[in-house]
Amino acid sequence: MGESNLIFTLSGIRGLADKDLNFDTVKKIAIAYGLWVDDPDKKVVIGRDTRPSGIIIERAMIEGLIMSGFKVLNLGICPTPVIIHTKNKLNIPCGIIITGSHNPQQWNGLKLLSTKTFLNRDDLEIISIYLENIDLNSYNTLHLASEQNIENMNPITDYIQDLLGYIDHLKIKEKNNLKVVFDSGAGAGKLVTPYILSELGCDIKVINNNLLINKQFPREIEPIKENLKDLIMEVWQGKYDVGFAHDTDADRLAIIGDNGVCYPEDIGLALITQYYLKNQQDKDKEIYFVTNLASSLRFEAIAEKYNAYVIRTPVGERFLTEEMEKLISNSSKNRLVFGGEGSCGGFMFPYFNKTRDGIFAAAKIVEILVKTGKSISKLVDDLPKYYSHRIKITIKNIDTKSLITKLKTELIKEGEKVEQIHNDLRFGHGKDWFVLIHPSNTEPVIRIISEAKRESLTRVYCEATAELVKLVIDRM
Repeated sequence: MGESNLIFTLSGIRGLADKDLNFDTVKKIAIAYGLWVDDPDKKVVIGRDTRPSGIIIERAMIEGLIMSGFKVLNLGICPTPVIIHTKNKLNIPCGIIITGSHNPQQWNGLKLLSTKTFLNRDDLEIISIYLENIDLNSYNTLHLASEQNIENMNPITDYIQDLLGYIDHLKIKEKNNLKVVFDSGAGAGKLVTPYILSELGCDIKVINNNLLINKQFPREIEPIKENLKDLIMEVWQGKYDVGFAHDTDADRLAIIGDNGVCYPEDIGLALITQYYLKNQQDKDKEIYFVTNLASSLRFEAIAEKYNAYVIRTPVGERFLTEEMEKLISNSSKNRLVFGGEGSCGGFMFPYFNKTRDGIFAAAKIVEILVKTGKSISKLVDDLPKYYSHRIKITIKNIDTKSLITKLKTELIKEGEKVEQIHNDLRFGHGKDWFVLIHPSNTEPVIRIISEAKRESLTRVYCEATAELVKLVIDRM
């Protein structure tokens, strides 16, 4: 889709900064987005992460949006959860977030928002078609300097106040003696998360908070174990209670335990889920936990213990948002709905914010630690035990739909009960084990994800499935 080497994904558009996402291309994307918007109230909120390439992209985006007749509310450098919270609170119909998220520094991207959520694949296809036919010379640039088309705003104070309304923050602050290390990775979360943690009474140390002299990030951006050695060492040597880390736009959260362990991405979400369910006082309330196909089986195990429901969606944040909206709006019953994607650690609590929110997740973990009086390693030990294994298979010049169809046929022949959602295949046995075959939305690979109660079994299931995938590919 689109021009050059732009990658269109379910969460927006991604490309190499200054190459694929150059000044003129970004202006065209802004205009194409304006052509797609079917709303007489052409108001749009924009914000960006801390990538240096975002400065030029922001200027090009604002020019293109004004060319398209938009009134622009510019939040400047701001975490994605704060931008989306502000957009929804102010009831602004459109939004664009300039962020490369967890991708390496040379990349940047545009998360395109509609009234309720991210654009779907059909919407992006339409924008892609518009993009290919835009001639910038045909657009009037005389009014670009008009200040009446741009309003600047800092929404962080309002976001923090609203977030604290969903945390018992005064009691937490009174009792809190936690020592916390926060690794911002020099991302936009540095403007918000330390202040919330301090407001909750944490004794906080911040590391990797600024770009280096050469404008490089102080660590690799994705908050995974191999990129968090500084944080792990700081927690371990300084005897801190917990460590937190974000990516550049702070929709993800990584957690380091008091024992120096970097926990799997879904552990924070599991701790929050168990805490909500265990402390739910209204026994008549229906509780729905919404997550995607790739998330851990421990959510079913936790939900069963507290008579809650688990609903699984395709992989992609917008599917969770849509499902939560449907559950909330289509029922007159006493109902609580929340969830998240286990693969990123971001918690989704739609009554506060209709997106995965790594900042809110960190605040909830602090609340849990203070209120339970337990260490995070002890809380994790109390969770249902599961082990996972992953294999990535590169595919080139392979029709994904055809491959998935053939794989489904083979698995059914072997006696597996296969669930297909979009291009994802999932099979297993209740809460004992599962395997997911997931074609990536952003790169030419198939991901095999398995989970089981025994570590040896999860490897067996994953490797056997990978061999099947390779066999089917060889036959095509």
